[in-house]
Amino acid sequence: MANPQSPLDRFLSRLLKSDPPRAKSLCVSLLGDALAPHGGAIWLGDLIALLAPLGINERLLRTSVFRLVAQNWLQSERHGRRSLYLISEQGLRHTAHASQRIYEGAAQDWNGEWTLVALPRTGNGLAERAELRRELVWEGFGMIAPGLFAHPHTEARAAHDILEKLGIPDRALVLSARDLAGAGGLPIASLASQCWNLDDVAEQYRQFSRNFGPLEKLLEEAPSPSEAFVIRVMLLHNWRRIVLHDPQLPGPMLPDNWPGHAARELCGRIYWKVFDASEAHLEALAGQDNERFGALAGDIAARFGGRPA
Repeated sequence: MANPQSPLDRFLSRLLKSDPPRAKSLCVSLLGDALAPHGGAIWLGDLIALLAPLGINERLLRTSVFRLVAQNWLQSERHGRRSLYLISEQGLRHTAHASQRIYEGAAQDWNGEWTLVALPRTGNGLAERAELRRELVWEGFGMIAPGLFAHPHTEARAAHDILEKLGIPDRALVLSARDLAGAGGLPIASLASQCWNLDDVAEQYRQFSRNFGPLEKLLEEAPSPSEAFVIRVMLLHNWRRIVLHDPQLPGPMLPDNWPGHAARELCGRIYWKVFDASEAHLEALAGQDNERFGALAGDIAARFGGRPA
């Protein structure tokens, strides 16, 4: 007779069944959160073993890894019959850029400065304009008028990087601006609900809290290292999918009782509760027979406002 599942096992099974993760996206979450802080190198067999408990089979994972290599997220090395995968320089840049949004969030103070991207009426085809709009919205910009995008936090460098990536560095204006609402103008911040889909983001944060809130009580009894690792990966994967779509507007522009604040606090508490045990599991699988697996980077202790004492 099979042993009955523990309440924690049942919870994790329900969560995985209700929202099965995609292999490639889950792999990126794991690379950024757990592997990059150790140097970013892992044997393919160990990667397969780490993600198997999350419902990712070997075939799907191999396909995802090959695609990440083709997109220059990963690089591969052959060692006899084994394959070692390493996060590329481009992958590390993407990871570092996303980490600020994932672990720190938007700064609550704001100096009133805006970064604007303006598209001239001529010089850009429809396809280029559509692709640029998609990239700017992903970065958190809102369209405040046709061909004019704004963000209160994102530095101009991020906008220039997007233009470089699309091969159109000289086809848009990148400006720094400040509201002159005191002179009778309309403040950009008053357009927040029209230019950014805050209602949808807010509901995603509420759903995150509903999904993961019950974990706090279940974690009163320490999970095993393997359970802790599954929790950490699922937690960060779900959190990452939300915050990378959040425009991360400064506090004064957000509605009262913004659910993102409570969701971030919940995520941080659970993350640190399972961190040490999850690291033990990671090292037991990925750290053995892997000279490229380094000591944990010191700056990890600053995630989610700092490791609790």
